[in-house]
Amino acid sequence: MLYAKPLIFSLGLILLLLPAITMADQPGQQIYQHSLKWQNQTYRVGQAEQCMNWTREVLKKACGEQFATLETQQPWDRHLLGDGDKLLPEHADSLASEEFGQRIDDIDALEPGDLVFLQNTYGNWAEGVITHVGIATGEGEYIHRMTSNKGEVLVQPIPAHSFNGAIRLHDKWCK
Repeated sequence: MLYAKPLIFSLGLILLLLPAITMADQPGQQIYQHSLKWQNQTYRVGQAEQCMNWTREVLKKACGEQFATLETQQPWDRHLLGDGDKLLPEHADSLASEEFGQRIDDIDALEPGDLVFLQNTYGNWAEGVITHVGIATGEGEYIHRMTSNKGEVLVQPIPAHSFNGAIRLHDKWCK
């Protein structure tokens, strides 16, 4: 009977830690944790419009090299793009498709690690064109690489007037 208490304590500790272990294995949590390493850092200083390249850096670290070039040919905003507009992996809309996960249309429903897409944040694009991407951190905020040449990666409130939706990646994309 001398071993009963340590065994019960050990089993209780394992059960207590089990949700945290399981949470860390979820794609969104992996993405979220890798994204926060960049908070208040810089990425590609002197170059504008690097939000998707930064997002892909995080996704490659969290989920694998497939995110270096993975892209859709049917983003949500495809119908708004001009005939000459090319779809490229570095464009903010290149992962804006349900082929990669569940679309979320409500900021309050976002979970850490969801990919957040914003429309008309700069330029003279048609209304609704996705021009910015970041990663949800929870409570209506996201972490993103600023569009400016300063290259700052910041956590900020998601601007509701620009929110175009989000993607919660399917598990198969993040192992």
